[in-house]
Amino acid sequence: MADLYDISVPVFLRGLRNLDHVLAKAVESGIAEATLIEARLIADMFPFPRQVQIACDIAKLAVMRLAQTEAAPMADEETTFAQLRERIAKTITYIEAADRAAFAGRETATITMELPNVKLDFTGLSFLTDFAFPNFYFHLSTAYGLLRMKGVSIGKLDFLAGGVMPG
Repeated sequence: MADLYDISVPVFLRGLRNLDHVLAKAVESGIAEATLIEARLIADMFPFPRQVQIACDIAKLAVMRLAQTEAAPMADEETTFAQLRERIAKTITYIEAADRAAFAGRETATITMELPNVKLDFTGLSFLTDFAFPNFYFHLSTAYGLLRMKGVSIGKLDFLAGGVMPG
């Protein structure tokens, strides 16, 4: 059976690398960067850069909580694709540095999330599967959808496998 490291770190890394891949395709698309950066589904929803920032934060903070590592604060100041891609790269570097041994036995550890109006308690495993992964994929999917909506030529394979079928 896979351990907590195996079911978290590779998943976050793959998702972030695929996100970087779709951003690279957006840059190559010839569509004005401002058009893509300002994209949002509806007026009260976060714009494209925030979707990328949150996806990075969810992955980074999940690893931080599960492996009990030091926080790696990142200001939410990215306004260009180059800056967003740098944030993804920094997040990947942070996650790659996580010590596999630090995840050992954390499946049953208590992880508490304190949100503005609610306190949520999870086990390490339920935090990953019921909170971190759904949030991560929500923001990855939203970023992908915003780029598609604006005309970037990306498909499901770009989202799932960075444009290259695994295996």
